[in-house]
Amino acid sequence: MIKKILLILIDLLCVFVCLFFSISAYVRYREDYIRIPIASHQLYQRTQIKEEDLIMTDVPRAYLSEDVCTDKKEILGKYVKLSYSLAKGSLIYKGALEEGMRDLSLTLLKEGEVSYDLYASEVKVNTGILSPNLSVDVYLNIKTNDKTLSDLLLSHCRVVGLYDMQGRPIREYQTDQRIMIVSIAVEKSHVAILNKALMAGSLSVFAGEESYDSEKRAKLNEEAEVLMYLQ
Repeated sequence: MIKKILLILIDLLCVFVCLFFSISAYVRYREDYIRIPIASHQLYQRTQIKEEDLIMTDVPRAYLSEDVCTDKKEILGKYVKLSYSLAKGSLIYKGALEEGMRDLSLTLLKEGEVSYDLYASEVKVNTGILSPNLSVDVYLNIKTNDKTLSDLLLSHCRVVGLYDMQGRPIREYQTDQRIMIVSIAVEKSHVAILNKALMAGSLSVFAGEESYDSEKRAKLNEEAEVLMYLQ
């Protein structure tokens, strides 16, 4: 009988010891860790952060600096700054965010450039391969009475915006959204040429071998035979 009582007491003691250490660990964990929002997927420059862009996770307080955002309220609605990118699962720093960007495509324009909108319904373009800062070449196709002309019109036109039919920007991870408007960066002098080209024939947009060289600017092919039809 005494032996049975001792066994029960030992079991109870073990339970109490385990419970004590579990509670101690929980208290210590609660004090040393904090639940904060992190990026749920890759967030590129100029992206406006919404609820679906964030997930909550627990991280040690000791790892956090004063520049880390710990509250969703200081993140939601703001934009990822130009030249910044937040990887999936990364902490979100205050210095990587800004607010009040009304026309996002203009932030990618260089001095002397303007944003020109191409409608997917009016030009031949594979929108599935496009992304901001990708450079594309624009070809003009003209049918005359005796022949059909097709020539490079503008090269190195950077994509500065992708939009749906309502003019809402399409974000990089929204692969199911249909791109209807492609904004490209061109020189001011190219606007009149593109307007005439749309009336004279049809435009085709292609990505070339230098598509990822974002330093180049749009350039007119002055030797294009189709230019004579744009006078």
